[in-house]
Amino acid sequence: MIINTRGAVAIGLCMALAGQALAQVSIVERLSLTGTVEAVTGPRLTIRDGAGDRHELRVQQAGEQGVPLADGRLLAFPAEVQITGSVDPAKLKPGQLVRLRTQLSAQGVADGEVAEITVIDAADATIGVAWPQGKPESKAKADCVVTAGVLRASRTRLAVELPAGQPFTKKTVVFCPLANDVRTTLESRDLRRLEPGATISRLEAVRLDTGDLVAQALVAKNPAAKAVVATGDDVLENKYRSLSDAPPSEPRLVRSPHFAFLTDISDREWAVIRDKLERMVGLLEKFFGRKSVGVVEGFIVCDLAGWPPGLLKEPMGIEKIRRREGVCFNTSLGPNRRAELYSCADHGVIQHECVHGFCHVTFGSTGPTWLSEGVAELGNHWRDGDTAVQIDPPVMAYLQNASPKRTLAEIAGPGRQPAGTWQDYAWRWALCHLLAYNPNYADRFRPLAVALMEGRPGVSFESVYGPVASEVSFEYDQFLATVGNGYRADLVAWPWKARARPLASGSDETTRVKAAAGWQAAGVAVEAGATYAIEASGTWRTAKAGSPCDADGEAGHGRLVGTVFCDYTLSSSIPLGATAEFTSPCDGQLFLRCDDDWTQLADNDGQIEVTITRR
Repeated sequence: MIINTRGAVAIGLCMALAGQALAQVSIVERLSLTGTVEAVTGPRLTIRDGAGDRHELRVQQAGEQGVPLADGRLLAFPAEVQITGSVDPAKLKPGQLVRLRTQLSAQGVADGEVAEITVIDAADATIGVAWPQGKPESKAKADCVVTAGVLRASRTRLAVELPAGQPFTKKTVVFCPLANDVRTTLESRDLRRLEPGATISRLEAVRLDTGDLVAQALVAKNPAAKAVVATGDDVLENKYRSLSDAPPSEPRLVRSPHFAFLTDISDREWAVIRDKLERMVGLLEKFFGRKSVGVVEGFIVCDLAGWPPGLLKEPMGIEKIRRREGVCFNTSLGPNRRAELYSCADHGVIQHECVHGFCHVTFGSTGPTWLSEGVAELGNHWRDGDTAVQIDPPVMAYLQNASPKRTLAEIAGPGRQPAGTWQDYAWRWALCHLLAYNPNYADRFRPLAVALMEGRPGVSFESVYGPVASEVSFEYDQFLATVGNGYRADLVAWPWKARARPLASGSDETTRVKAAAGWQAAGVAVEAGATYAIEASGTWRTAKAGSPCDADGEAGHGRLVGTVFCDYTLSSSIPLGATAEFTSPCDGQLFLRCDDDWTQLADNDGQIEVTITRR
């Protein structure tokens, strides 16, 4: 029997770190600003104020435990966020919540056209119809405020879905004709609704002694949007808001194509988890190129005290649930494979353990521990079409601040080892994310993972990556030195195949450098003590709605910088710009990049042309 476990530890850690940060930071300046949003990356904003100055801002939203500071700590500093804007009603998505006023009959038929629609946050919504006089009577009509999820939308009609019996006995869908000039607006406190180009009418912020600028209040208006984007779990939460949140009277059996559980969670909670798990299976099947061949079974427990005695039989599983953790018991008998889950109702724990179950029933095992736990954490954080890093802030803070960093040899040990702590999981995730998303190694990682899970003889991490061990080790070190939420491993892959030629005195080499990439080869081999001149032309942008700048950059972003690569070591960063001279600190290969935060490269745009001349 193979046992895989995971604990739900992130929230407690987050609170502890937030408290620690509060005790160690102080306010050195208060600011009141207006301006324009240039970029949005998770909890960070790039804004340009009315004077043209650029600011990097950190924002904690309602429901979050803290805002990550630049040094990796979490600070409990919730902000008041208010976002408005115009929306195209035809682009509303199913499940998004809206509030509107219309005249309804007692049978739920709309009479007249809707003149105004407001898109609202799920957290601020009470689904239903505000009928002015109790319950509808047979022939009554009334002006009502309807709060419901979108079912379908067009320019002429909006269909919204209500819970059964709220307030109509049978009617759950209301079709609302729309006026030609219907006004559709957004009212939100969710920072993810903020778009580049938004106008900030009020920003109250404080600067800390750490150098961070943290928001206290933010009032912004988006430009006219083609669609209101719903992201993450909000899509599912909105989609199933009409289902019951009441816990069942006793555990019951729930099913989906790849899972079957006894559980005491509500119908709505199960619908959300079910869709997340099935989406995860689809991503796993696509990633590994293999269809799942079995069903993961087991138990998801919200309230352990309400379960009949004897229904849960595994003592270790019961103890894991009691500790708000999970475990997957994997067994095989000939070709027959079984994966049995015991888990608390935490979504992250469930997903992590179900990755173990998927791998076991599909491949026969979960492989060595570094792969097993690393892939399970990958699966827990996967989002379709999005390869950017997005993990729990406390885990990211640990990876950024841990010293010394764990080495490849310490992580990628062969065979089964103790699952360890959440810190062990973090290092395994880091290695697997690098191998899965860096194009230099991704084509080897998938067949390696499959071979290890199928138990093929003679296959190991060393046998596959041994020939490029120095390259993997170098990029792994760079990954740990620069990673953060929003980081794109594919954009910073090292160009190992790039060639470089030495320059004779007076000769030159011209290359192009992209803004949305990491270090890029200049095509020049430099010599220690030799002097080189730089001439750069063109412009690039370091924010989606930012202004173009030349290679001198602006407000600490966008400057052309260089480094010299020699024997898998990088020199200190060399500040360059549109026109510069530098003396090479060592022999090696010259690399160039646009100086921007490593986690904010994805929204950069443009390239410049650089000529390097040896003096």
